[in-house]
Amino acid sequence: MNSTSRRIFPLLKPLSPLVLEPLKPVAQTANALNLLYFLAGATARDLVLENVFGRPPGKLTRDFGFALSDWKQFENLKATLISTRRFKADRAIQRVLYQHSADISVGVDLIPFGGIQEGSQIRWPPHNDSVMNVAGFREALESAIQVQVDIDLVIPVASLPGLIILKLFAWADRKHEKRDAPDILKILADSADAGNEDRLYADELPLLEAAGFDVPIAGAHLLGKDARRIACQETVASIAEILANPNLKRELLNQLVQASPRSDESFAGYCARLLNNFQRGFTEA
Repeated sequence: MNSTSRRIFPLLKPLSPLVLEPLKPVAQTANALNLLYFLAGATARDLVLENVFGRPPGKLTRDFGFALSDWKQFENLKATLISTRRFKADRAIQRVLYQHSADISVGVDLIPFGGIQEGSQIRWPPHNDSVMNVAGFREALESAIQVQVDIDLVIPVASLPGLIILKLFAWADRKHEKRDAPDILKILADSADAGNEDRLYADELPLLEAAGFDVPIAGAHLLGKDARRIACQETVASIAEILANPNLKRELLNQLVQASPRSDESFAGYCARLLNNFQRGFTEA
């Protein structure tokens, strides 16, 4: 199975061709090769937040994670996609380009993990001099939700708890690039409205009461609990260490504030409450 979730989530509105067309052949090829995979990145974020739960979209990227036993499987996956003549190779070893039209190509990143990992990293062949952190990918695979992206296609998509773990690791690795903070802010702020309203007004009502019935703040706390629930012991320790480091947390908070057109003191306080409540939820026993 590609996901521990058996529920199939329908889309509130169909995907645009520019989003759906590259996804279908990758998913179909992975299914044909019997590979475990999930959709990650901003496409996963928007599928869950916008197309499943009706939240506004953000900036789009297309990433797939593949649980592979060796590099031959990765080479076979990439070669099979290129052989369809709908994709071509890119200079980046992990990327293939989908030819949407004569003048539009769409990049799709194929990120391997699993048996080819060394600890939480992979080393790209042939020289093994390019290293990528794939911490959290196993949790994202195992907690993925099933989304019906087309009439005849259901694909595993990273859940919000899985995505926030991936994004926090990505931010820690490349925080100087400041490209992950907007995604982290969006996931934290929109989590409550992404299918968690009933939980907050029922079993998780104490979280809502503790947050003064501020739904997004309570949602961030609940997201922290959910992320902790799916995380392995090593991931829990690593994320907790990031959030417990005052310098890192201050830098992350600054980037969250900068990720929005707003920069007033009230918004800065709101971002701090989101992050603090997520941390509280994640570090609670």
